[in-house]
Amino acid sequence: MAFEYNWKNKEANFGPPISKQVNGGTHITIEIILKKGKKYITLRRPKGIPEHELPPELKTHSKGLLYFCHDLMIYGESIEDCVKRIVKDQAGISVKNIKVLYIDSTIQKKDNQWAFIPHIIAEIDNIPKTNSEITEVITFTKNSIPEEFAWWSKKELKEFLDEFD
Repeated sequence: MAFEYNWKNKEANFGPPISKQVNGGTHITIEIILKKGKKYITLRRPKGIPEHELPPELKTHSKGLLYFCHDLMIYGESIEDCVKRIVKDQAGISVKNIKVLYIDSTIQKKDNQWAFIPHIIAEIDNIPKTNSEITEVITFTKNSIPEEFAWWSKKELKEFLDEFD
């Protein structure tokens, strides 16, 4: 390395992957809203997204909550490849186009993790199918947002979509 930065102000220092989450670490999580035409798509998952934290309100929803595709970015992966991988893994379909809507940067109170969260619209040609992990596929518009989202309130999602899409 020809030039070496000196970290003076707690600048981010991203390095090779580590084996597990650490208190005060950093991660990039991609939140992907599927869209076909003018309709958004969400997936009902009774057991949440595999290998992910479960929202507390899941206990009170026996049918499961509604989720967008969501996962961590892999070290060295492009945004496009990451979105394609996550959507294929979690919804079983391919992505036609992506649009980055907003990038959130926050320190999570629960673990002091610095989270970067790009929010992305992934345009798709095919609607996901139900399976053992996805019991319902719901399409909606900005004016017909369902309740029962994990991690989003109806009001937050409406405001987000109105502002960014």
